[in-house]
Amino acid sequence: MKSCPECGATVGSKMNFCSECGSRLAISQSTVAFSPGFYEEEEEVEYISDTAALIELDQVEGTAGRRMHDIGTDLMTVGRSQKSDIFLDDVTVSREHAEILRGQKSFRIRDSGSLNGTYVNRVRVDSVDLRNGDEIQVGKYRFKFVLT
Repeated sequence: MKSCPECGATVGSKMNFCSECGSRLAISQSTVAFSPGFYEEEEEVEYISDTAALIELDQVEGTAGRRMHDIGTDLMTVGRSQKSDIFLDDVTVSREHAEILRGQKSFRIRDSGSLNGTYVNRVRVDSVDLRNGDEIQVGKYRFKFVLT
């Protein structure tokens, strides 16, 4: 038997709360939740390459296109519009779906308020810096981001 540190009442060894005053007797293990944070802070990344490319992978539904899209300008648009730099003919792709921006240290993809979202490594994103090998999904189209 042990005693309550608050009121001194005798309590059982397996009790978590005092029956007299209700204070917590022992700190028991608890479940801790972790959710990753995506921060807008820029990491110290060395400038790696002037150009990059998106390599089209097998579509989620359908056959593989196996096209490669060079990212050579500071801003490339992705969407269902004929004016898009990367034209994706799919009804689940918005006309102005996303943009790929080239910064001094990295490339960034930014969703343009699309209905179905832009995914990087199977996580829906609003805006994120791209790393070599990232998988991007827009509608039924999947791409691999590679620095060239």
